[in-house]
This record gives sequence, C-alpha cells and structure tokens, in this order.
Amino acid sequence: MSVQELPSTSPGLRPPAWARRARMRAHGRSSPILTAFAAAVIIGLPLVALVLPLPHDPLRPDPDSIGIAPNLSHWFGTDENGMDVFARTLEAAKLDLPIALAATGLSLLVGVPLGLFATSGRAGEALMRIVDAFAALPIIVIAVVSIQLMGGGATDVVLAIAIVAAPRFVRLSRAAAVSLRSSRYVEAAVAIGCSPVRVAFNHILRNAYGVVLVQATLTAASALGAIAALNFLGVGVRPPQPTWGAMISDGFSMLIRGEWWAAAFPTAAMLLVIASLNIVAGAIENRIERVERAR
Repeated sequence: MSVQELPSTSPGLRPPAWARRARMRAHGRSSPILTAFAAAVIIGLPLVALVLPLPHDPLRPDPDSIGIAPNLSHWFGTDENGMDVFARTLEAAKLDLPIALAATGLSLLVGVPLGLFATSGRAGEALMRIVDAFAALPIIVIAVVSIQLMGGGATDVVLAIAIVAAPRFVRLSRAAAVSLRSSRYVEAAVAIGCSPVRVAFNHILRNAYGVVLVQATLTAASALGAIAALNFLGVGVRPPQPTWGAMISDGFSMLIRGEWWAAAFPTAAMLLVIASLNIVAGAIENRIERVERAR
C-alpha cells in the first residue's frame, strides 16, 4: 500500500493544505530550476559564510560607520553600532539554519519512534494525551519557557525547538501505524515472526516516509521562524553572535527613523530561506507522487 492509498480517515497523514492546493494547480509539474535554486539557497548561504572571507568583521563595531546606507563599501549598509549588515546577515545564516535543521532532525529522531509504538495500551494513550496538551499551548510560549529553564544558548534553542516540533512527528507516525497495521503485508510480517521494531520501521514507516519527509522540511521552515522570534525577544542565542531575529530587533529603532536596511536585509534573507524550504518540500512531494504513480 502506498502513501496515497492510506485511508482518508487519517488526517494526520494528509499533506498540508498548501501542498494539496499546489498539487491541484500543477500536478506533477514542479520546476527543476526553481527547486535547484531553492536548494542552492539553503546550502549556499551558510556555506558562503563559512568558506569565503567576509568583507567586514561581523563582530567588530566601527564608531565611524554608524547608520551608513547601502553603498559600494557596505553593500547592505551598517547598523546603529557601525557593524556591516551584509557580513552579519551571512554570519547569522551559519547559526540560524543549522539550528533549525538540527532541531528538526532531533524532533524527527524522537517523535517518529514514539509515534510508531504508541498505537495501543495505556502508555500510548498517555503519550497522546501529553501530545494533545502540547498542541493546545502556544508554541512560542513553550519555547521561551524551555529556554529560560535551560539557561539559553544555541544548544538550548535546539532542544527547545525540538520539544515543540516532536509532537508533530508523534502524531504523524502514530497515524501511519494505526492506518497500516491492519494491512495484509503487515499482518503477514507479524505472522512470520518479524519483531515489532522491524514491522514498525521496515513495513509501516517505509510506506509513510513521503509525508514524514515533507513534514520534516516544513518543520525546518517553521523552526527557522520560531528561532527568529526567540532571538527577536532576546531569549535565544546571546550576543554578540548575530542572528536574523536579533538583527531585526536591533534594526527596528533604525526603521522608525527611516533607516530601513538594518532590519530589511536580514528579514529578506530569513524569508528567502523559509520560502526555499517550502519549495523543496513541494518538490519532494511531487517526486514521491510520480514514483508512486510509476509503480
């Protein structure tokens, strides 16, 4: 049974609404060029900051260059401390995007196994009640409280975002396990003595990997927005390390004075990466659908 054949009564396995609308508008017509550009943005931004020398030190303020508009020397201008916005925008990509990907990977590694084995029994029901309780709380509140309890820093941000995102994968993988455990090939695997772990990963997850992969890409995009919100509020990564959220927060006072560049460029960079992650998610879904139709 393929992912597309899963019963419609399992809403947790349905692709997101935006993906279904995109599929109806362009069924199987994802643009390879657009997908390649999106992948290049996701990989290229942190790689450029890591490999190529930056034109200015992103951590060194210059009292003689405060609030300079974009020019040939400072492509994105300077902020209210005299630091180069272009260098800091690229430097922030080295931290924000890896944190989002690490948090997504951790939530995936924790949430999927829990969901696959939480299909029955009191322990499974108790786990789902905890997941439902998390879903009822504002995400940003959970993240802020978690970071405050852990003390702050990049590692604590990863853990906080993973705590917030893991319930999505628990619900998704549990829906897959509930929907597929009564299928004939799963029953056959149980009958010949396959272990529960092998059944869960080799027979259930293998037939639901598509929606899990798409959800992981979308979770990375939402994690990036949550990281920016935390840094904007001042509870994420501590300065002087630049982050997009902190740069937007610092540039807000300049924006009021009409000096737009300090907030505009990190905002544009963050939105570009989030849009790229969504494009890659759509391309992955279209690719999986084409493979399934070809079988």
